[in-house]
Amino acid sequence: MAVNAAPRTRFFLAMSLLFLAIALVGFSTTFFIPLARGTFEAPAVIHVHGALLFGWLAFFIVQSSLVQRRRVALHRRTGRFGAALAVAIVVSGVAVGLHATRRDLAAGAGDFALGQFVNILIEMALFAVLVGAAIACRRDGEAHKRLLLLATISALAPAWLRLRHLFPDVPNPFVTFSLLADGLLLVAIARDWLATRRVHPVYIWAGGAMVAVHIVELLAITSPPWLRLSRWLLGEPGA
Repeated sequence: MAVNAAPRTRFFLAMSLLFLAIALVGFSTTFFIPLARGTFEAPAVIHVHGALLFGWLAFFIVQSSLVQRRRVALHRRTGRFGAALAVAIVVSGVAVGLHATRRDLAAGAGDFALGQFVNILIEMALFAVLVGAAIACRRDGEAHKRLLLLATISALAPAWLRLRHLFPDVPNPFVTFSLLADGLLLVAIARDWLATRRVHPVYIWAGGAMVAVHIVELLAITSPPWLRLSRWLLGEPGA
């Protein structure tokens, strides 16, 4: 994933550190603390997917740091690793979604768990499309870095949703934290406007599409089409 030399800015490095902080806090109660206590139990695929996602966040920090330090050639060379990492995240994410859906259905979670499987597949596809678009635009540094920012914002949704364990009194946490997750796009837009008095088209079109997809997911998660599609994908009766 290459990038042209661009005016030096700390914004993307700061955002990459913020992303890591959100992930650490979000997964603290469901992963890090139980892991430290020796009480966390999960299939290997969940450990692998978690490691890959945190690897992506570390990769984003490294790549942002390289651009900040004008190490563009090294940024380009390490970009190939990022492409492979993104593919692994998508594959493992689908596997985790399949495991979690079957686990939750067996526990009696009902339609919400069933419909969420479709959302997980859409999220993995959205992440893949955004990263793929960033690779295609690698010679346009301004578009490239914004597409990767959007891909990472989208990938952070599970961390945001787990904040409900820290803030149990938040009403309708699925909707509330989903909206907060996408609110990071407003931060990026505000930075563009303050710095250049314009908003980059990537935020308008790709960012707008990302938010639209998330709104559809929120509205459709327990709808009959979502449930039928999920049953069909899972090979269950009633599809």
